[in-house]
Amino acid sequence: MLDKEMLERLENPIWAALNSAQAELAHKAGDMKFFAAEVAPFCAVPRDGMPLPATDLEYLPPQVYFLGAIPQVPPEWTMTQLSGVVQMVYDGPKVEKPRADGVTVLDSEDPAMVELTDVAFPGYFRRRTGILGTYLGIHQDGKLVALSGERMHLGDCREVSAVCTHPDYRGRGYANLLMQHIMYGMQEQGKTPFLHVGAANAKAQALYQALGFKVTRELPHTRLVRPAGL
Repeated sequence: MLDKEMLERLENPIWAALNSAQAELAHKAGDMKFFAAEVAPFCAVPRDGMPLPATDLEYLPPQVYFLGAIPQVPPEWTMTQLSGVVQMVYDGPKVEKPRADGVTVLDSEDPAMVELTDVAFPGYFRRRTGILGTYLGIHQDGKLVALSGERMHLGDCREVSAVCTHPDYRGRGYANLLMQHIMYGMQEQGKTPFLHVGAANAKAQALYQALGFKVTRELPHTRLVRPAGL
């Protein structure tokens, strides 16, 4: 059975991460906490609907994303509602140690990770996102073709993230294998794996459910853009 307290903290996952295991990476402006732009494009507030003054917003990077708790901002700031994000938490049996099959540990600032993720979800994986955890990859034909790793860390649970395969190499089981490696590593550390996936991505959700993940909720997801001239 999934831990109730953990599930409650996952209602506002970015805020929970920046106030626990990743607190040393948190930048602060008023009531907001956020990652440096080169690490991750995420900002968080302690509760949904809280108003944010323009004097605090000016400290943010030019573009940030909120997930879960969505604030109110002045009208000159552009807040765009994006498609929902389904949150899933692992609720399956102990993950057995997977086969190696060419899986390698990637350097935390390997530019190939940004190049690959820009094919699948441009803008979310940044130059230094790799410092947030372990990232594993598979190379074929001299290039990185599949990736998975760890992003948000809440202490007792860690996010499986950046799950992607280059379109030319899909259908070979690379994503499944890399996820099993990441999940195995998390469980060896006593952490519960969780992840986020687009609400419209039914194929990926089915893959994750087959691996033992359980849907917990759908989270609202917005992008905030700084006004021109600020």
